[in-house]
Amino acid sequence: MTTGRRRIFPGWLLVGAVMIALMLCGITIVVSTFGIFTAHWTRSFGWSQGAMAGSLSTFLLSTTLAVPVVGVAVDRFGSRRTAICGVIAFAALLSVAAPLVRSLPLLFLFYALLGLVGAFTNPIVYIKALSVWFDRRRGLALGIAVAGQGLGAAVLPPVVQYVSEAAGWRGAFHLLSAGLILLVLPLVLLFVRDDPGELGVSPDGGGRPGPAEGDAAGLTLAEARRTSAFWIILIVFALFGLVNYALSGHFVYLMLQRGVGTLPQIAMLLSIAGASMIGGRLLFGWLFDHFPLPLVGAVGVLCAVAALALLLGIAAIGPAAFAMSVLMGVAMGAETDLLSLLVSRYFGQLAISRIYSWQNVSFLIGAASGPPLFALLLARFSDPTVPVLALIALCVLSVLLLLLLEKPAYARSAPA
Repeated sequence: MTTGRRRIFPGWLLVGAVMIALMLCGITIVVSTFGIFTAHWTRSFGWSQGAMAGSLSTFLLSTTLAVPVVGVAVDRFGSRRTAICGVIAFAALLSVAAPLVRSLPLLFLFYALLGLVGAFTNPIVYIKALSVWFDRRRGLALGIAVAGQGLGAAVLPPVVQYVSEAAGWRGAFHLLSAGLILLVLPLVLLFVRDDPGELGVSPDGGGRPGPAEGDAAGLTLAEARRTSAFWIILIVFALFGLVNYALSGHFVYLMLQRGVGTLPQIAMLLSIAGASMIGGRLLFGWLFDHFPLPLVGAVGVLCAVAALALLLGIAAIGPAAFAMSVLMGVAMGAETDLLSLLVSRYFGQLAISRIYSWQNVSFLIGAASGPPLFALLLARFSDPTVPVLALIALCVLSVLLLLLLEKPAYARSAPA
């Protein structure tokens, strides 16, 4: 039945709900607020930054361990039920466990639990639902949804800092917990659905309900592991994680070491990169829908190459530094969206969350390895030129691997 007034496609409401949910997902909350909370813990308990730094690595490690379990849960129970349980459990953990942190061992235990439980609120939970609701416009939909992480990274630090000063750091954790229950949980309950047919529509807003193209098709995890594409993507995203976190973990240090700008000016460059990441996700989301994924992904990686090349030549805050920040953010946005799209386009919907979890684990292992390996190179060479050139070489290797990527036989008739 049609009406004179055109209704908004419910899939876009799902995208909006996921975008808000990812503003307060586990990895967004922990990574974006870690520096704020450690500053307050130093003030309250006298802990040094070095003593607390390992807790973030503990978080990444426990997240890595939890991701395969999340993939199985989503494939078995769907995005909606997994997200509901994850949001409630993560909110309870923030509210109940955080105030009990009074020693360094408890801090490490707390961050280990944050990784295990918070994994059930991360993007992997929603990829399956978004892929079912969108086919032709999947890239744009994913780009908008995952941009929520960029928004969270921009909004949470000042909010957490303000609340911590006004009500103490425990009050900030209670606020984050309340945000999950009062904002994210209702949105998940209202708008996250695993089948557009439940609302009488088809993917992309077509008039007749039905599954997305290839929704029931695809490869099992065992079948995917027997393809060269699976292992190429695995290696590419390990390299992405290594390069991204090596650079982000040492960016402030590199700039200060070379005398490029003051700390507030460098923080401004990071804000520019964060804003550009949002724009990059939207731009590349559209490009991914219209051009071959490996080619567009290679362009995104080349943006990172350009940013690193500019980093080597920057001597002062100016247009070159601004361009470097923009390119850095655009590259991060493009690479993040590429992972979920490659998995859905190359391996189908049958075991998308299980397959995605393997690729996500690869990215997280690279991310955890990047900062210490880059620190070793910085210690080995007095000048950062060689370490940065090593990152550029890894980016070029990623481009070559992407261009060698071929779809599994079953998917070669599907759009790139």
